[in-house]
Amino acid sequence: MDFCVRMASQVMLNEITSNKDGSNSKNVVLSPLSINMVLNMLASGSSGKTSEQFLDILGSRDLNDLNSNSSTIMSLLVDTTQNDTVEPPMAEPVHIIVRHRKGLLSVPNKRQGKAPVFNLVNALWVDHRYPLIHSYKEITNTIYKAQVKNVDLVHEAEQVKKEVNSWAAKETKGLIKEIVPQQSKLSPPLCLANALYFKGDWVSPFDTKVTRDEDFHLLNGKTTKVPFMSEYYKYRQYGSFKDFKLLKLSYETGQCKSKQFSMYIFLPHANDGLKDLIEKFNSDPTLFLQPTQFSLREQELSMLKIPKMKFTYDFDVQEHMKVKGLTLPFDPLHADFTNMVDPRGVFVDSILHKACIEVNEEGTEAAAVTGARMMTMSLKPSFVADHPFMFMIVEDFSKLVVFTGAVVNPLLD
Repeated sequence: MDFCVRMASQVMLNEITSNKDGSNSKNVVLSPLSINMVLNMLASGSSGKTSEQFLDILGSRDLNDLNSNSSTIMSLLVDTTQNDTVEPPMAEPVHIIVRHRKGLLSVPNKRQGKAPVFNLVNALWVDHRYPLIHSYKEITNTIYKAQVKNVDLVHEAEQVKKEVNSWAAKETKGLIKEIVPQQSKLSPPLCLANALYFKGDWVSPFDTKVTRDEDFHLLNGKTTKVPFMSEYYKYRQYGSFKDFKLLKLSYETGQCKSKQFSMYIFLPHANDGLKDLIEKFNSDPTLFLQPTQFSLREQELSMLKIPKMKFTYDFDVQEHMKVKGLTLPFDPLHADFTNMVDPRGVFVDSILHKACIEVNEEGTEAAAVTGARMMTMSLKPSFVADHPFMFMIVEDFSKLVVFTGAVVNPLLD
């Protein structure tokens, strides 16, 4: 999980520095949790040197340790008694395509309501010519709670593709309608998928009547009008540090007292300070891995402004993994997934991650927030996110980072 969080911060930094003035930079939203779950499912089916690479990258001693970590995550975050069936506005899929197999990961969100909605599901579509190793099938069933479906990926590939996309749309409440692109071709032996759906209401929602269009300062020095949610002279969890301000916005828990989700917004003091802020977090990974460590206290803010927004982001996980040294799973000659299926020659073709987020006065659908600034004289602190910033959505009890991202322009989709 730690590796996936650090990877997310590097992706944000790469996006911010993709061009000199930041004019072509994109908003970023990723789910380290979602990516981690897919990598763990792949790793648990690997063997030999391929397994060694997975374990080294993911920071696990052995496959038992890796699966134990996954089991802990599932037990901490997945509520098997939850039966909310609400409509989503944000999801994130990791579309993992495996040569002779495709896997993917989608991230959904929650439905409006007092209690947060958090749903994590896994599934595999296995060609009947390549049955899963019994031990791997047991792992996917007991640890990952995955549904396994036997299909014909040779003669019915298009039909299976529709089924996979239909599954993704259902599990993400329609936010992700297609995880296997139309131009892609499903091949044996299997398709692996993970879907994560999250949505929560603010403990203290914003008044829609106060939302106004105001200036948001872009990285290139220009401004654009953005609808800002606002409030004045209310108490919030807030802290001011050397290079940034930090705001914590909590979501309702309802009757679910075992989980507490919160959004953390890291706002650089300087309008163009996002790059330096992300670099600071990259140089000290503990900052990124433990956002709850910062000392925050209830303070009355003279002004709080956060922009409404909705955007998506696509990310090629495979290329980043190769740079970090995970190469064997993608090598058609040397990949070893014999703990998953009998025949050799199975390798991962690509892992694509797609995330979507929406933030409004009532709450968050996935993750992301911004604030705007108005010049005013006040002895009380203010939090006005009117320039690029970083955010995380964290489950506070387990300290797991569910979503993270960076906002350079709230209007970009």
